[in-house]
Amino acid sequence: MNEHESLLVERRGNGVVVATLNRPEKLNALDGAMRDGLRTLARELGADREARALVISGAGRGFCSGADMSNRDAALAAEAEPGLQSTELRYGFAAELQALEIPVIAAINGAAAGAGFAIALACDIRLMSEAARLHPAFIRRGLGPDWAASWTLTRLVGHSRALEIFWTADPIDAARALELGIANAVHPQEELMPAALAFADRLASNAPFAAGLTKRAIYAAVNQDVRSQAQLEELNQSLLRQSLDHREGARAFAERRDPQFRGR
Repeated sequence: MNEHESLLVERRGNGVVVATLNRPEKLNALDGAMRDGLRTLARELGADREARALVISGAGRGFCSGADMSNRDAALAAEAEPGLQSTELRYGFAAELQALEIPVIAAINGAAAGAGFAIALACDIRLMSEAARLHPAFIRRGLGPDWAASWTLTRLVGHSRALEIFWTADPIDAARALELGIANAVHPQEELMPAALAFADRLASNAPFAAGLTKRAIYAAVNQDVRSQAQLEELNQSLLRQSLDHREGARAFAERRDPQFRGR
């Protein structure tokens, strides 16, 4: 177990990494240390050939209650600081998670509000406990969505639903999140982390090269026309056909056994 300030990081033997937002006394409100830890972790995993999947959850009874405004003046000053570094605090983490060529799973165990909602949206897959709630409360603070939440939510639910969610700022329970397509699955509270880890284990067993190129293709599809997307898929396939993992997959299929992928 390694610690990035307010972020606990556990690296499991099969390449699954578990990151726990660790300020339970404040429902894991996002402070500078936690934000820096998340960005550092994303960069570390981008260079880690052994990592196969990332699970993000919260300690205690919350996922993330949003930005820590207990020292409001300092927080506002930091957010208002000009320059590229300040701007990247708002979008960089979401882009870095998307750029990771491993599955990123949010295990939403409680309230995910404001920036916490945005962090959950930035993940590839969202699993929620039955008790969890999403709180898109930006407008009630006189603010708009940040951390790329306007991009991620719009692509999940469409522009009209996204506007409704951000304008009304109504809490979204787990059943409604599943109905809207924000959540991929809902589990009883005590089953959430076992389910998230089991799902991460399943995805970690995939061929890493193929999984990474599949993720690239899916996110590229958001903004590409169908002809360009088909060309990208063919480029990916030409690379994958030459991989050792493809040869292993073909042999395993012929021999009726599970493949043993090596990420090459």
